[in-house]
Amino acid sequence: MSEDMKHIMWAASKLAFRIVDGKLPEDYKTGIDYQYNGEEGNCYQKAEFTGDLYSYTGGIESIHAGLVGVSKVGIIIALRGTDGNDTEIGNFLDWMNNFLAMQVPFEPYGPGNVHLGFMEAVLSIKDALIDKTRELLNRKEQAGGTPVIYITGHSKGGGMAPLMAKILQQQVKANIILYTFGAPRSGDKIFRANYKLLHYRYESFLDIICHLYFTGQELELINRLGFLYKIVSPILVFPEYAPLGTGICIYKPRGKFGRLPWDTDNALEEKLNSFCAIEQIIRMGDYQIFADAHGNDYY
Repeated sequence: MSEDMKHIMWAASKLAFRIVDGKLPEDYKTGIDYQYNGEEGNCYQKAEFTGDLYSYTGGIESIHAGLVGVSKVGIIIALRGTDGNDTEIGNFLDWMNNFLAMQVPFEPYGPGNVHLGFMEAVLSIKDALIDKTRELLNRKEQAGGTPVIYITGHSKGGGMAPLMAKILQQQVKANIILYTFGAPRSGDKIFRANYKLLHYRYESFLDIICHLYFTGQELELINRLGFLYKIVSPILVFPEYAPLGTGICIYKPRGKFGRLPWDTDNALEEKLNSFCAIEQIIRMGDYQIFADAHGNDYY
């Protein structure tokens, strides 16, 4: 893994947010669409894509979306985060879908239970994405290549990515690697135990989304966090979730908040220092920190 790969996947995941009604804008290959450390650029070029991209939407009001294309590093599938197809009603419905956190069996794709909303999102676009991925894979193989398939996404897109990867794994013979940014959790401990994919999970230290929905250990701790408990108690009815892959911390100082060490020895990678730091932020009332941590920190 390298910083270059992180930036390539970040750019692809950001480009997915430009999909509206199944289409990318006409200038997606050349238009300025990101700023990073004071640098302006184009996500298509930053992701090192070559040729055309293929984008799709699904679900009510087209709230779910993804794209696939060939990059210099391999085939990339990027899944759109919460965006609502760029409409107010779509945004509302997209957030409601995120809160469908009751778990459903991952059958027939594998053992374990997964997030209902993310599963429905993947099912709405998987056929189109898989068909096009298989077509692109065949082209590369006929040309003598053995491309890797990368799957990426930010926020909700990162929550969808593991489900998409496991379904795709059954249908194509290729090495699949995931890069996710600010992703909520996708499934339970049984799903985690059978996951077995190379997955780099980038998390901002102060991003509350990365702790949704809660693990067993967090569920035990949450009632000791006072004010935070009152805020999140309505979602404590959901079963416990488990993190996936290798967690990689992104830390940027925010406001009056001081740094705490990132938990590297926690077997479940729950990052409990991050969890407790978020509770401190809530007590401080500086809620803009959460928006920055979930958005700007990854860019």
